[in-house]
Amino acid sequence: MVTYLAKFPPHLSNLTHNIRQLLKKDSVWIWDANTERDFELIKQAIMKSPCLKYFDKNKEVTVSVDASKNGLGAVLLQESQPVAYRSVSLTQTQQRYAQIEKELMAVIYGLEHFNYYTYGRIVTVQTDHKPILGLSKKPYDTISPRLQRMLLRLNKYNIQLEYVPGKNLVIADALSRAHSTTDKFDEVLGQEATVRINLLTQDSPTKWEEIAKMTTDDPEMQDVLFHINNGWPEKKKTKIAAQPYWHCKEELYSTKERIICRGQRLVVPVKYRKEILKLLHLSHKGVVSSKIKAKEYFYWPNINRDVEEYVSKCKICQKYQRENQKEILINPENPGRPWQKVACDFFCLKGKEHLLMIDYLSKYVELKPLNSTTAQSVITVMKSIYTTHGIPEDLVSDGGPPFNSNLMTNFFREWGIKHHVTPPHFPRANGQIERAVQTVKNSLTKAADEGKDLYVVLLDYRIQPAKDMQSPAELLMGRKLRTFLPSHPDQLKPTFDVERAREVLRKRQIIQNKYANKHATVLPVLHQNAKVWFKHKMKKPWKQGTIIQVGPQPRSYIIKGEDGGVFRRNKFHIQQDYTEDDNPCWSRTVEDLYNSDATEISRIPNSSADSQVNASPKTNKSKINQQLQVSIENCSEQSNPVVRKSSRNIVKPVRYRDN
Repeated sequence: MVTYLAKFPPHLSNLTHNIRQLLKKDSVWIWDANTERDFELIKQAIMKSPCLKYFDKNKEVTVSVDASKNGLGAVLLQESQPVAYRSVSLTQTQQRYAQIEKELMAVIYGLEHFNYYTYGRIVTVQTDHKPILGLSKKPYDTISPRLQRMLLRLNKYNIQLEYVPGKNLVIADALSRAHSTTDKFDEVLGQEATVRINLLTQDSPTKWEEIAKMTTDDPEMQDVLFHINNGWPEKKKTKIAAQPYWHCKEELYSTKERIICRGQRLVVPVKYRKEILKLLHLSHKGVVSSKIKAKEYFYWPNINRDVEEYVSKCKICQKYQRENQKEILINPENPGRPWQKVACDFFCLKGKEHLLMIDYLSKYVELKPLNSTTAQSVITVMKSIYTTHGIPEDLVSDGGPPFNSNLMTNFFREWGIKHHVTPPHFPRANGQIERAVQTVKNSLTKAADEGKDLYVVLLDYRIQPAKDMQSPAELLMGRKLRTFLPSHPDQLKPTFDVERAREVLRKRQIIQNKYANKHATVLPVLHQNAKVWFKHKMKKPWKQGTIIQVGPQPRSYIIKGEDGGVFRRNKFHIQQDYTEDDNPCWSRTVEDLYNSDATEISRIPNSSADSQVNASPKTNKSKINQQLQVSIENCSEQSNPVVRKSSRNIVKPVRYRDN
């Protein structure tokens, strides 16, 4: 032992010189006063600093233990340097214990003697008896009662057992052999063990007594107690109320207050579970955090399911929940001819309002400055555009002022224009014009900074061809425009193929969907009369309401709030209300996860078909599954985005096909 610790005490070789002379060959053994003095000095050297170090709470703790025939030894270590030693002798009865029982007693002795340093922290326990490592993993009912009591005594410590060969367990081995003859290990293992449950916050005596009383009054808990005290038969012969506990029967025991525990977790009576769920969700953490906390302190059958249900129905959590994940894109049907369908919006450039209008097929933009955004002023500008390019069949806008005025409604009716309104606060629903505003405004801002003519920049934008497509001006007018760029006269001759343009647009949409839908999801279907939470104002908490109408646009719903107000919202701004246990208008099933977006796959502006699918989603399952299959090679047949791998068409390579 002294040799093992030789690197810590200074000048130890001088102290051991006389004793080492006695170990030489042919030396005469004479133990005189000088030798006795050196021996005492050596013992003092290894029992004080710097051989013994001060305890550091920030460093890992190791307890090395060993058991000999007549004694136990333990040493507290940090970074392989001793902090404290301890040894004790065994009684006559203890000396007759089996070796595995002595070794386990040594573990208990080391932890309890150094309890001030070991309790409440992770401790590594070193032992040279390897069977102890396997013993700690066995069910309690397969080992002897004495070992059971010993293991229960260790439950209050957080230990990690480590096997160390005996030749390397020097200090503990020496202490167990040269044990103290005055101290006895006063064991209480023969007495009834009292198990203490260590919780994060200690319950008051009245609360503990309340749990004990509920356990006594609970028939289910009494059936479990019966089997704990009288043994567990086969599962089919177990009492019905206790059968859910059969799989963990080896871990169940009762305290002296007759409270049931599973390991260090409290088994909660049925009547007390709702109160425990409230405590687990006290800080309104999510499902995962609540389940982790529950798993650490409590147990009852289906506890995870109950935690999930309680958290999902929490009204406060639903009121302040985060926004929905974005949904997969809806590909609008490309019009059959130019200027058949257009979208418009306003934007401000250099302090002046402008009206921007874009054609869905050609992407041709018209930009007009406005003196004001009143309905009459906007109608006058629209008439000037329509007299140039013709009257469109469909117009898409956000429905804000002045498009929601009676004057504008009458204008659309008189001119035969069908007006499509996107949900408020959801610009992605009118992405065609939003992207155009961003691109045009960015180009014009840069041009204005350079002092260029804005109309020249607008002309350059209109003649810019896309990949595999003609320019917007050529698609709209059927010819190239003469610009400042030198061009051959034959290039200005009219030539245009509408179907080819539509085919190229479909291919581009599929490629765009591949990236746009990478982090998108499919939100559950919402039906009429469903209780929901919706965003009244974007930066405010969610409000409760009821869906009174589905559509007419895809993913668009009319909601009546609790205050009687009526609002149009996109599904992105709507969440299901899980606080209603008897809400018959929605049910979250497997079909919702895969087919719930059946109403969204239909193309704009076929709103009547969308409403029909919403009304009867189950009758369209086969059609929906076919619509979700997509590939770039077959883009001429369909253009819907891929939502999962299992729905894709598998095309065999040519070499594997039958000839």
